Amino acid sequence: MLSLSIILLLICIGLITYYFLQLRQHYQYFSRLHIPTPPFHFFFGHLKTLWNSTSFPRQFETWTKEYGKIYGVYQGTVPTFVVSDPDFLQEVFVKQFAAFSGRTNFFASAKIQNVFTSSDATWRRHRHVINPTFSAAKLKLMSPLINGCITNVMEKLVDHVTSDSEFNIYTYYKRMTMDVICRCAFGLDTDVQSNPNNMYFKKVEELFGARIRSTIFFKLLQVVPQVRTTIVKIFDSINNVRAFINIRLLPSVSKKQLHERPDMWLHNRLHSVIEQRQQTPTSRVDLLQLMLQVITNEQINDVVQDGSKTNYRLTREEIVSNIFIFMLAGYETTSTTLAFATYELARHPEVHRKLQAEIDQLPLATDDMSDDDMKKYPDYDIVAQMPYMDLFVSEVLRMYPIANQAIQRRASEDTIVQGIKIEKGTLVYADVYSIHYDQELWGPEDPKIFFPERHETKRHPMAYLPFGAGPRHCIGMRFALIEMKILLVRLLLEYSILPGEHLHNKLNIHEQPALAPEAVWVKLVKRSV
Repeated sequence: MLSLSIILLLICIGLITYYFLQLRQHYQYFSRLHIPTPPFHFFFGHLKTLWNSTSFPRQFETWTKEYGKIYGVYQGTVPTFVVSDPDFLQEVFVKQFAAFSGRTNFFASAKIQNVFTSSDATWRRHRHVINPTFSAAKLKLMSPLINGCITNVMEKLVDHVTSDSEFNIYTYYKRMTMDVICRCAFGLDTDVQSNPNNMYFKKVEELFGARIRSTIFFKLLQVVPQVRTTIVKIFDSINNVRAFINIRLLPSVSKKQLHERPDMWLHNRLHSVIEQRQQTPTSRVDLLQLMLQVITNEQINDVVQDGSKTNYRLTREEIVSNIFIFMLAGYETTSTTLAFATYELARHPEVHRKLQAEIDQLPLATDDMSDDDMKKYPDYDIVAQMPYMDLFVSEVLRMYPIANQAIQRRASEDTIVQGIKIEKGTLVYADVYSIHYDQELWGPEDPKIFFPERHETKRHPMAYLPFGAGPRHCIGMRFALIEMKILLVRLLLEYSILPGEHLHNKLNIHEQPALAPEAVWVKLVKRSV
């Protein structure tokens, strides 16, 4: 008889052989479909190449030039269609949305479920609760709050104007947008502009500067997605123990506190934001209030059966997770778009003049107005009716698609798109750079040239994707646009923007996790209007 050790060895060999045969089968996915794919490594797929590239989107753009508008890559063993064909994307993002309602929930755990990471019925529940926050009526009510934050940043800029010195305006944008999202969405007066050492702001900045995609932890989860949920839960548990020790056992001012990941630090402290709002009732209707109106301590089952209605409620953890994601999105994407907008204004004086000419025609406040006249500053109604401003901002977002890595969908079921069979679990990634710089979609002017007037021509509905497309487009799109336009109106009404000496050499654009410059150095000159 065979010994037990030999039997166990044979079982292990059999399991390993089966695993590698399964991998081999995975890596034949695109060849079976006759879809081109760049050379790849067994087990890693295309990840080794992607890890060594300056950014995933730029590598995809390079491959698109070689392999066409529809090709495949393997992120580990996960097949991913990389697509710059607008008709194919319209099928995925719009016409067959029911089969592609989710994204990659990379850090998959029960704790991180929000309107961005959830899918299917869970996503619909979150979206239903949050949608009213960004209605036109709510945005009009937020205009004075936005203007208040912008007034603070305008006061901070005066010193640079007086000293006639160049400075990095991106720093001020980041502080302002953090104040705006916290004040408008959560009723928090963070006042980061006066207190840049605010811990929430520091942790958000730390999170965006962490370069998590280059860590061994991140790479492991990409290569072995099957163990993703388990590993994330283990790491979350360890971090929760550290948070408990820091919050309960160590003084808040202690320098000996245990290290917590910035994302988990924010998650663990945002509970106090909810408690504070619950203890202090308010008449304001912001994002946090809408979520608290449907808070529940019961477990939510998103599987609707027997014709019962969907339970549009949120758990405390889901509310915390939504606060977290809106804090990040409202801070980073808006400030970065403003930074690129300022960069292009400094580079293109003719565009600068056209925008100022439009602004000068608006019924706005003047220097001799009192605080009671704040309502006469640009509001929702005013900035929503500025045709050249619309063209300008659209061109900024075309050339600098901030969140291009989020424009993706995961198939929740087997389906067929333009004759191509797509299996459940497969990703479809929109190659936004190739789309936004496609001569056929954006000509006849060179797409590499900043030319706002190109947006006067009607384009393919999937040619412009800075906010995604279809039912799952960015929920905060209108809020972000209104905030940016109000800031630009007030800045250009009072000042002209000139390029600083370091405008170009300190821009240093990076793309992890989102497209962003290092700095935007400009000079502001007081206008004599």
